[in-house]
Formats: sequence, structure tokens, C-alpha cells
Amino acid sequence: MGYLSCSAESAISTCDPCLWELNKKRNKTTKPNAIREFPYSALESATNGFSPRSFLGKGSHGSVYKAILDDGKLIVAVKKTSKVSTTNLEENEIEILSKIHNPGLVNLIGYAKDSKFRKLIVVEYMPNGSLHDLLHSNPKPPGWTKRVRFALQVAKAVHALHSSNPQIIHRDIKSSNVLVDGNWNARLGDFGLALRGCVEDVRIKCTPPAGTLGYLDPGYLAPEDLSTKSDVFSFGILLLEILSGRHAIDVHYSPPSVVDWALPAIKSGDFTELCDYRIGLPEDPEVIRRLAVLAGKCVSSTAENRPEMGEVVESLGGVSRRIKKRRVRKQANKSIYGHEVFDASNEMGKAKTSCSHLGQSKISLTRNRKVFSSFDGFVDGHASVSDADRVGRSRSVGSFSEIKLDSNQVEVSKKGSGSLTKMPGLTRLSKSRSMGVLQTTRLVHYNDKGLVFQLARD
Repeated sequence: MGYLSCSAESAISTCDPCLWELNKKRNKTTKPNAIREFPYSALESATNGFSPRSFLGKGSHGSVYKAILDDGKLIVAVKKTSKVSTTNLEENEIEILSKIHNPGLVNLIGYAKDSKFRKLIVVEYMPNGSLHDLLHSNPKPPGWTKRVRFALQVAKAVHALHSSNPQIIHRDIKSSNVLVDGNWNARLGDFGLALRGCVEDVRIKCTPPAGTLGYLDPGYLAPEDLSTKSDVFSFGILLLEILSGRHAIDVHYSPPSVVDWALPAIKSGDFTELCDYRIGLPEDPEVIRRLAVLAGKCVSSTAENRPEMGEVVESLGGVSRRIKKRRVRKQANKSIYGHEVFDASNEMGKAKTSCSHLGQSKISLTRNRKVFSSFDGFVDGHASVSDADRVGRSRSVGSFSEIKLDSNQVEVSKKGSGSLTKMPGLTRLSKSRSMGVLQTTRLVHYNDKGLVFQLARD
């Protein structure tokens, strides 16, 4: 009796040769590294017996320790399951991560078994901690450029999970599960709750809803409600957290939920209210508008109205490109004006007015460095100064060809005049760092010999 046999490749090629080529490309990009099984004793030794000195933090189902293996050549993080854990989260994480490898994930390196056959997970070491700590515990929180980059990197990682075959749904996207590597790239980790397979799979249909309060999709009430849109909702909460610097749930606010607090502002178009006050508004107001609108779409109460992660990646990519263009333009302006000579010409020469008392900070004028230009305004022929004793900027003030400073006098020559004015009693001049303006205890006036700084008598 004859029978027909064929290889997997020939079978798929017969059905759809394009799909086979696509799968080959996908396998090349997501092919996992060889998963190692470490002796438990090796991990115990590498963590100094899981001592507090090696402790990195608490995970969702245990503690995490830093370990140095292979004679110092390999630095890893070891996730040790809690003694009271009765779940199989570590088994699930090993199963998920052994099937996929991506630069946007905290990838699996190996595992070990203790004397009770509990598995310890060995993953890549992330030296810069979690995004949660950077946003909420760091005295210098990241600026807009880093925040947008982190959001884009996490979105790409989630998109890679949803695009894998079969797809992976993370189910626990949150800032504490986003870790930052040595190159300051955001990586998505902790796959204990992740599910791999199509929504129709029996396992997904039998797995009860799970996640973290504040990030959990409100429409995910039963196993059959799960879809990739549940991850999109969680990512939307994360995006609001990145945007505002607020926790997903914070009882110090009313309402405590970041989504309940943010949605009214998004709907009314009051996007500036959402900005993290510690870093202020981005230079480009369009950045905050796009981020807020995107977050609002992701946290829609109706799953069908939420975008796919591919659309999220595209939107964040546009915001990132916008920020980069502005940075390039800003650097170009610096290269043009950074060596611009301080100019004090016609207006000051024509005005010949005296400036009122300017405060008690020191001033410094350095050659070829733009410091200030014109006064804020003139009142009764005199330059008026604000309570902050500031002098505004303008390019039409003229220039000095030479400025000499020492502890006893300052010499100023007006450009083109060839004459010098010497003034005793002046010490040092400095530029205000906070506002980029001039502040001084001296009276300033302009005469035929040039711009004169005279010591104010107390």
C-alpha cells in the first residue's frame, strides 16, 4: 500500500509559497538563542547565596538578583520564585521567551532548578533599572526626547509580540515591566502572564483574566474577551504615565485613576494640563497634542475603537521624527549664532540714555559670546527693568570688538571707534544662567566714548 509523505517546507510551499518565504524571514529575525540550563549551585555562587548585595528588586512573582557568570564574561539577572508561589508563571515565561528573541525584549538566557524543582529564570541584565523608577523616583526625570523614544521602543516590542506567529499577548504591560538597558533603550520584560496562541485556542479561553490594577482593560472580564486590544489599552495607560509623570493609580489625586483624570482634558483639547510639570512643556506644542490624542485612542472603552499596535508605532515614529528635526534645527542655529559677536550699535548709540539700577548679581561679558541685546522698554528716556532686573535680547544692539576684564578695571572699545573707555572698581561680569539675561549692581549708560559700566554706590 502506498502513502504520500512530504516535508513541512514542501507542504507549505504547495499551499502558499509566499507564506513560506515570509515565515523564513520572520524566523531569521526572531530566532531565539540557545537556552542554557545552569546548575543551581552556579547561580547560588554567582549571587553570593542570593544575598542582599546582589538584590535588584521585586518582580511580579519573586525576587531578582544580579549574577556574574562565565568568569565575569556574562552578567545576568536571576528571577527567583517566591517560596509561597503556587503558580507556574516561571514555566510560562520560559515557554514564551524560548520561542521568541527580539532586541526590544528582556530576552531569556537560561534557567536552573532548585532542590524542590522550582525553576529560576536567567534573563538579560538591565543596568539602568525600570521605567517606573526613572519616571517616579529619579530626581532628574527624563526629558521629552527620551520619553518619546521609550514609548516608541515599547510600542515596537508589543507590536513584535502581536505580529509573531502564533501571536503573543503580554497581558501585563506597565512601567515597572519596562526595563532600560546599558544603551538607554527600553525593553519589555516579565512574561509570566503572557499567553501565546490564537484567541480561539483552548488555553486562552480557559485562562481567567489577569493583569495589574490601573493598567487592566476594563472590557477584559472573561477569558473570551482577551485580544491584542487589551495590550493596546495597557499601553495607553503607560503612555499617559510617560506623558504626565503620574502613577496609573494615585490616591493623592482625584480621580485617582490616570485615565479618568486625563480623558476630560484630552476631549476638551487642554493638552498642556497633561504635561509632567517637572520638565515643563515640549518646545513643539504639536508633540504633546499628538501623544495625548494617541493615548486617548488607546484607552477607548470600546476595544474596536482602539488602534492596532502597528498604527501606534507609526504615530509615535512621526512624533519622534518631529522632535529630531527640531533638535537638528536647534543645533544648526547654535552653530550659526554660537560665535556671534555681541552687537551694540545704532539703537544704543542713538538712545544715549541711562539704565536704572539692575540688581546685585555679577555680570560677565566674553568676547564672541552672545549675552544680551536691548532693553525691555524705555520709560521717560530711561531703560525700564522688570522686578527680576532683566535685560531682554535683540540682535540689533551693536557689537564690541574687544572686552578686557580684570579685578580693577574693564576696558571697552566700541567697534570701529578705536577708542577705549576705562572704568575702575569693576570686578567680574557673568551671565545669568537661569534666564540668559544680564543682572548687575552697576549703572549703565552710553556716551560718545562707548558703553560705560559704572559701579553703583550703596
